[in-house]
Amino acid sequence: MTNEPLTIESHSVEDTLRIGRAIGNALVGGEVIGLMGELGAGKTHLVKGIASGLGVNDDRIVNSPTFVLVNEYAGRVPVYHLDAYRLSDAGQLAALGFDEMCDAGGVVIVEWADRVKEAMPESTQWITLVSCGESDRRITINVATEAMRKNLSA
Repeated sequence: MTNEPLTIESHSVEDTLRIGRAIGNALVGGEVIGLMGELGAGKTHLVKGIASGLGVNDDRIVNSPTFVLVNEYAGRVPVYHLDAYRLSDAGQLAALGFDEMCDAGGVVIVEWADRVKEAMPESTQWITLVSCGESDRRITINVATEAMRKNLSA
């Protein structure tokens, strides 16, 4: 891995899904991804793409877990999709079984991860989404693996 952040521009929902698929294709299991970005920045669309890249066959089942807090999807590795927006502290994240999910060999994706940053593992791959207009987004991956960089440059 390189310490240099990777920034990608998205100009549509389709771009964000494609970027997510490229990220998902590069994941092998055991990763924790922390997503940050304001409401409407495209976090859930990115997760749909990541899940698709991880072999989740139907992206219609990938929805923001704002009210259920955790969704699990079957792919080539388990995908755990959490939403920390309604959590008041890291203890509530732990109560959801976060540590067990992180140890299960799947991919754990946490939306609004900055709200529980102190509970996120040191190895978390941070991705920030910023709205730059109606459909334009800037997606920055803080720690991008070489596989991610290769997939995203293709």
